[in-house]
Amino acid sequence: MLLKENIENNLNDAIRFTEEILPSVSRTFYLAIKFLPKKLGHPVGLAYLLCRIADTYEDSLILSPSQRKDNLLKYSKLLSTPNGYDEDILNDLKNSFVDYQQYLDISHSIDHLPNIKLVENIDMVLTAFDSLPENYRKHIFPRVREMAEGMATYTTFAGSNEPYVYYLRDENDWDKYCYYVAGTVGHMLTDIFSDYAGFSNNTRQRLHILGRSFGLGLQKVNILKDAVIDTKRGICFLPRTLIERYGISFPGHFKGDIAGLVSKVVEICRFHFQDSLEYIKLVPKKYLGLRMFLIVPLMLAAKTLRLFTDYPHRLLDKGDLKLARDEVWKLVKWSSLYKFSNRLLLSAFERTYPG
Repeated sequence: MLLKENIENNLNDAIRFTEEILPSVSRTFYLAIKFLPKKLGHPVGLAYLLCRIADTYEDSLILSPSQRKDNLLKYSKLLSTPNGYDEDILNDLKNSFVDYQQYLDISHSIDHLPNIKLVENIDMVLTAFDSLPENYRKHIFPRVREMAEGMATYTTFAGSNEPYVYYLRDENDWDKYCYYVAGTVGHMLTDIFSDYAGFSNNTRQRLHILGRSFGLGLQKVNILKDAVIDTKRGICFLPRTLIERYGISFPGHFKGDIAGLVSKVVEICRFHFQDSLEYIKLVPKKYLGLRMFLIVPLMLAAKTLRLFTDYPHRLLDKGDLKLARDEVWKLVKWSSLYKFSNRLLLSAFERTYPG
């Protein structure tokens, strides 16, 4: 009886930790996940935390490129043996930042304390994860492993001391990188949603195609938003072909045809977000929480691109252009109406999206 109570207490502590850390590591995602029913929100939240751990290793400014790659590959290996985790690997990953505490910058998007705390408590996340039903667990680990291994192939290019910025080669390379970071998430969520809602195989297959594109679109908006910050650590996740086409240079900030670059990214993302709209339309209206979860990030991305289009030079000169908090809440409020009607959603998207 005591052993059973200890196991239950450990699980309760783990679930409490994951619920408390989630809003600290992503306000935007937490904003959307709150609309999901708890039965769905719990596995999606844990899936996000597992992805966030990979993000923390990939984007860290205080770990060397080789350390980032090593941690990502270790993380993938750790997740290859669910319910029998390698203790040595687990401890190595938990202690990745122990020797760098004095360098942690709470203002940086990745190397700030909640993300580090998440990494230091991987075991708590895994304990909570292991309590999920098998039909959810089987969809999550393979996609997180694919994400981590894909990220690892790009980490050694970042953080170089050489006096130049590494770019992704071209738009195909851009799509490949964005797939690892976000397309995998689209596939993972599609399987979770399909199991929850009992979608047919045909619907699931169609959602997989659209969900991959949905993820790529959201990631490309994030890449444009963070371009200035990324170049300061020696990498740019925009493709070299676009950088050269618009004559962009980085003498401490962006110069060149910035408006042209933004316009091109807006054009590219429109195709992705048409797929996003089709994805949402395939989700029946009886799943209002799920529709809201999908609508919020789509409309935030559309509004963000509108802001970039209106103020392109501020975006890439200072790198501090983002939606005001009241704008975010206003958009969420209006989105609560769009979930009832595909027609209203399409109309709102077209009014918001630039071009």
